[in-house]
Amino acid sequence: MNGTEKKRGKGVPLQTVIIVMLVISAAISCVLLYFMYRTSESYDRMRIATQHYMDCQAAASSLREGSDYLTNQVRSFVITGDMEHVALYYNEVQTTRSRDKAVEQVREYLVDDRALSQLDTALQISDRLMETEEYAMRLMVAGLADDIDRYPAPLRQIALTDADSLLPPQQQLEKARRMVFGDEYEAAKEEIISRINQGTDVLMTSMLGEQVTSSGRLLNVLHAQQILIGGLMLSLFLVAVVIFSLVINPLRRQISGISQDRLLSEEGTTELQYLARTYNEMYAQNQRAAEKLNYEATHDALTGLYNRAAYESMRQQAMRSQSKIALLLVDVDYFKSINDQYGHDMGDRVLRSVADILQGSFRGEDMVCRIGGDEFAVIMANVDSALTELVRGKMRRVADRLAHPAEDLPAVTLSVGVAFSDQQSEARDLFKCADLALYRVKEAGRNGCGFYDPSL
Repeated sequence: MNGTEKKRGKGVPLQTVIIVMLVISAAISCVLLYFMYRTSESYDRMRIATQHYMDCQAAASSLREGSDYLTNQVRSFVITGDMEHVALYYNEVQTTRSRDKAVEQVREYLVDDRALSQLDTALQISDRLMETEEYAMRLMVAGLADDIDRYPAPLRQIALTDADSLLPPQQQLEKARRMVFGDEYEAAKEEIISRINQGTDVLMTSMLGEQVTSSGRLLNVLHAQQILIGGLMLSLFLVAVVIFSLVINPLRRQISGISQDRLLSEEGTTELQYLARTYNEMYAQNQRAAEKLNYEATHDALTGLYNRAAYESMRQQAMRSQSKIALLLVDVDYFKSINDQYGHDMGDRVLRSVADILQGSFRGEDMVCRIGGDEFAVIMANVDSALTELVRGKMRRVADRLAHPAEDLPAVTLSVGVAFSDQQSEARDLFKCADLALYRVKEAGRNGCGFYDPSL
């Protein structure tokens, strides 16, 4: 043994402590067995009462949410004209039926008739309100001059009054919106909420009475248990506190920290603190090395943008997720002539300028990449072809800034090809669509922004 090593003092073996704790736990279990038998019946009664109360509350909430869901769908339809909201509306009415199921569930529990009456009335008012909602949607379809055969059968069966059918389309749209945003509609919605609230209050009063009775019995038995457990656990606590505070709890937290890949807290015994400190130093070194490698693997050294490898990965990931994206392929026009005329240092400055302007022109969620010498790409998230003019405006502002550069940089122009995933051709992937749009811009003389058109 090394002369500088301290001698270990004799202590209680951990195995002995564990055996003592097991013996005490067995004794506690035997004593508590009798009390557990007495509490089981009271607990079951309270649990059932609580479950009934929670189920009835959930049913009342489901009734309110179902009514609000129908309101949201019909209002969304009369505002946007999107037929999907009509499909969702009738799916709730015919398939999900959350309102009807909620009342049926309350009826199964045989709760207070007053509560059931209030919820039944709320459902009836909601059903009457559906007539207004369906008529408003039918009027909206007429105002949009849309083909009614595209809509669900219940909506096709609704006939407009002669007066409404003769209204100009704009007035039909305005009337449809007034019907679901007007005072009468709001009053009916408030009446539904009032009925549901009144029913919920009655449910609460009824269920709480049963809960209080059951919980009172259980509480008396638990008090006796607490007194007994307090005396038995006092001796166990004195033995366990040292082990838990200095060994078990610090060790568990350090194991959790390692499994979650984070720094460890230096606590517990000296040995545990030394291990944590050593691990933290190694962790910090590995983190710095990993961050540096990851950055270099995914970023372009000249511009700081994402490189081609990162671009390919993000593009494939976006396509697999089938999210709405726009892909912009950007080429600097006649870049070789800049290198030839001004030198490669000036060429690098131009590329950095283009990169900075592109980076600052798009959102943080958009990915700006350098995929080649003078080639850039932008992946715009959550964008479809309806925002064509927005993209065109962004590129127009980019072109204007490059045409009037700061400092001594030469003016440059860009050729841009844009493709949207919602217009992607079955015969070509998104990259080929954008590349085709870029090719047409170059054929037309460069210095422009072209959009892929699947009809061409």
